[in-house]
Amino acid sequence: MDQFIQQLVNGLTLGSLYALIAVGYTVVYGIVQLINFAHGEVFMIGAFGALSTYLLFFNGHTSILILPVMIIGAMIASVGTAVLMERVAYRPLRNAPRLAPLITAIGISVFLQEFIRLFYEQPAWTVVVFAGLAVAVGYLAGRLVARTDLNHPISKWYDRGPLLGGAGGAVALWIVARLINRELNPLLIIGVVVVGALVGTGIGWLASLAVRKNARTALPMQSVAAAALGGAVVAELGWVIFKALITKVEWPSAKLRIPFPQIDVVTGKALQVGGVTIQRSAIFTVAALAVCAVLLWFFINRTRIGRGMQAVSQDPDTARLMGINVDRIIVVAFALGAVLAAIAGVSQGLQNTNIEFRMGFLAGLKAFTAAVLGGIGNIYGAVVGGLVLGVVEAMATQYIPGQFGGSTWKDVWAFVILILVLVFRPQGLLGARVVDRA
Repeated sequence: MDQFIQQLVNGLTLGSLYALIAVGYTVVYGIVQLINFAHGEVFMIGAFGALSTYLLFFNGHTSILILPVMIIGAMIASVGTAVLMERVAYRPLRNAPRLAPLITAIGISVFLQEFIRLFYEQPAWTVVVFAGLAVAVGYLAGRLVARTDLNHPISKWYDRGPLLGGAGGAVALWIVARLINRELNPLLIIGVVVVGALVGTGIGWLASLAVRKNARTALPMQSVAAAALGGAVVAELGWVIFKALITKVEWPSAKLRIPFPQIDVVTGKALQVGGVTIQRSAIFTVAALAVCAVLLWFFINRTRIGRGMQAVSQDPDTARLMGINVDRIIVVAFALGAVLAAIAGVSQGLQNTNIEFRMGFLAGLKAFTAAVLGGIGNIYGAVVGGLVLGVVEAMATQYIPGQFGGSTWKDVWAFVILILVLVFRPQGLLGARVVDRA
């Protein structure tokens, strides 16, 4: 009996991990009918984001108070990746044949794996990220000052041109200054920011002259100046962070397994309950799934954005006519799935005590299997499917005799379950969410 309970505990732990990742699949599919095969890499990047946060701020410490900060760092990395992925790769293919975004997702998956493998130990690429972030923050600052709508479907890029020109010009001057001299005294830094803001404002003004025939909105120069100043300041702050924090860390190579930090309370000596061994990290994983499931239910059923997600999942065209910003809802869906994947990445690291750049591939496939098992598009089905898949793997490992049993066959049995479900109950255990659209 103890052996059965032990395998049940192991299965629920593994299933909780699958469920956290599977919800991300099913949330995105429920909104845009897209199987995001790069979601496993979002999970992987969450684990690396948590590790990076630890190395930057807490290297060598093990306090439980570190864990929330690591989770926030994981969420920032995963959400940033997922939102950028949606904006750059998936949104332009929104109305394309379904095969196009599917192939794109596979390509993004490979790209993210190789990017982490090759560049994690070489953090100079973060300078480019800070430069892009500076342009984005500058644009948002200018838009805040302008207080006008710049989302007209025909003229939006002409309307945004002066703000992007202002922020981009300021950041470009900052890049030139840093290429000439990486070490500047405080007075020269202030000069670079001020001159960058002036140059950016001038470039933004020229951009406004160039686009005024096609622009729908004339922006005040104060907004262009705000965009240029915001871009210059954020670019310099990014450089300070790069020099003071990022370059001070000895980054490990992602070509090999990287030890994951062990945290007090959630890791350490396992608990013994009778004859059953329960790992502390397993308790964290199951508790994380329970808390996330409750918060997700509340978000979807009790918030305005959640109700908007339900409306878009039923009929995006009608939802758009009702005043719902469909693009924003889709971004929220990607971000929501990424948050859960980030928590799963931290849980995986705590359980396995190490992470690697390939960890997202198989976990993503298992999570997709769990989503199909529960009913693709059904959030509660994804949770149930993940738990069932984890328990099936654990029991098959223990109780299937002969050469077809053991841990080496657990992946095989997981996909056997997928095939059986697709053959005999393709709608999944709880039924896929199917909506009749007018």
